[in-house]
Amino acid sequence: MTSTCNLKRGLSAIMVLAMVISLFFASRAMNGDAHAASAAGFYVSGTTLRDANGNAFIMRGVNIAHAWFPSDTQASIKAASDLGANTVRVVLSDGAKYNKTSYNEVANIIDWCKSNNLVCILEVHDATGSDSTAELNKAVDFWKNLKDLLNNNRKYVLLNIANEWYGTWNGAAWAEGNKNAVRSLRNAGIKNTFIVDCAGWGQYPDSIRDYGKSVFNADTEKNTMFSIHMYEYAGGDAKTVKNNIDNSLNIGVPVIIGEFGCYHTNGDVDEMTIMSYCNSKGVGYLGWSWIGNGSDWHYLDLVKDREGKNLTDWGNTLFYSTNGIKNTASRCSVYTGSSSSSSSDTNNNGGVNGLDGTYYIKNKNSGKYLDVYYGSAGNGTNIQQHDFNGCHAQQFKLVSDGNGYYSILTGSSDFKSGLDVTSASKADGANIIQWANRGGDHQKFQFVKIGDAYAIKTKISDCYSAVEVYAHSKSSGANVNQWKYYGNNNQLWYLEKCGSTSGTDNSGSSSSGSSQSGNPSYVSAFWGKASCNAWEQAVCIDTTNGGGSFNTSSIKSNCHFYVEYSGAKNEVELILQSWSGGAEWAKVQSFENGTANGHYYAKFSYNDMVKAFGSNFGKLNRINIGAKNGSITVYSVCCSYS
Repeated sequence: MTSTCNLKRGLSAIMVLAMVISLFFASRAMNGDAHAASAAGFYVSGTTLRDANGNAFIMRGVNIAHAWFPSDTQASIKAASDLGANTVRVVLSDGAKYNKTSYNEVANIIDWCKSNNLVCILEVHDATGSDSTAELNKAVDFWKNLKDLLNNNRKYVLLNIANEWYGTWNGAAWAEGNKNAVRSLRNAGIKNTFIVDCAGWGQYPDSIRDYGKSVFNADTEKNTMFSIHMYEYAGGDAKTVKNNIDNSLNIGVPVIIGEFGCYHTNGDVDEMTIMSYCNSKGVGYLGWSWIGNGSDWHYLDLVKDREGKNLTDWGNTLFYSTNGIKNTASRCSVYTGSSSSSSSDTNNNGGVNGLDGTYYIKNKNSGKYLDVYYGSAGNGTNIQQHDFNGCHAQQFKLVSDGNGYYSILTGSSDFKSGLDVTSASKADGANIIQWANRGGDHQKFQFVKIGDAYAIKTKISDCYSAVEVYAHSKSSGANVNQWKYYGNNNQLWYLEKCGSTSGTDNSGSSSSGSSQSGNPSYVSAFWGKASCNAWEQAVCIDTTNGGGSFNTSSIKSNCHFYVEYSGAKNEVELILQSWSGGAEWAKVQSFENGTANGHYYAKFSYNDMVKAFGSNFGKLNRINIGAKNGSITVYSVCCSYS
């Protein structure tokens, strides 16, 4: 597209062996299967762009015109990130047509992108629409002067060599110019991933189809991809959109839609098909442009203010439609910290498959757990966060619907009810409650992997919003609601698998209550519902010495046993049993008693256990939870660490 100022346009055997080996590795590189320094930054692998962690990265973002509005850039970058973009493409100038962008400006732009968790595409705009190799070479020289800055940011920065260089619809000449540019940049030592716009002001993708592989092969790093600018010619209708994307991908190299709009000078643009087909094909897209398109192209402005508080119709379409940025963008893993994972674990909507099971759900910000208020089974019961106790009020069963979403059923209701966005609201602040499970969209959630945790997005909001702890609170009892997803820690959750015991089975089981990034905060020994009368045992937990699963090495000097139960206060006791040479029947009295989740709890200290049983827990065969003088029902037993 034109700029705003000119807007948008033996020895022989050894030699044979060496040749075979050379051809083998060259073939691998040509197919994008080998990239010598992939860990240092982005790299091309077949038709997929991968980040420095080896994860596929699909761009969802916007274009920002720094060259013409430099004072707006920082605020615009932040606003684009806040609205959910994972990438920005930033207009620079080599000085041939506009004011030259300085080294310090480029460094600032990169830093602003990094601080807002955005991938940065840098492009030079001066050669737009030109067929002159001299103008292309000016862009090449501009990049050479930034070599160290670019190389030091390979994890975050991709290099779009020259915006829409070559205006004529001539693929052969376009290819020759770009091959020379790619070679020159690589010879200068620039290692970043390159993006090359197709010919015809970016609207002649047949140039990619017919000559793109020759440009790719000219790159010694085999780390070049292509871009189509979809306006009235390249993106005017659904058939054209699909053919152009398919033809470009068929050369075996990634393609993105580097620019597109809702309309252009000579006709309509099928922006809805562009977004939907990109989503189905795993292709990145970036809308043109944030703001400043002037009176003739005002319909291409995405926002009415640089801070992004007021979106235009085009902006609302790009961000909030079904296949728009909000519903399809995921942060690059160089920011989230996640490593490569099998693509079969992720569904087409970006959510994670295969999570069916029962979990404790721990908030990353507070370290506290998702909890049904007072363990009630009633409709409308509030969902909150609370200190861990392992009771049924903190047990949640994920049940997949087969389409990338889960019901989150509550242990307090015997898994008959589940989490529910109240009144099926899409609004920020809508409360999360418990309600009888009916399978509606307001009771379905998408789990998106973010680093070592998950964002739990609500289907009723089209996955625009997520389950969070209100106001970043770290207090027990803090409310849980729905809010626009920003990726903050109060919107991220760890899944900690519960033990397998349930119902009245007293065999016990244990599971670690650790997050994926730290030591355990507890080991769950029993959860479920088990009752007994006076002088009986409700729960009998066999250790590994007694043929069970509870490992006695979990009992450490900084631990205590926590039991949650109903009946009468201070009516439970911990009984340590041995038939391997230790104390045969050692009763331990609680040092603390209280209420939690509508039940009583009791805590039993390590020192009191040592006094009653001795310090050699290697001889412990069974842990019993018994009643003193009346009937009790036990819901959870865990070994907690201070």
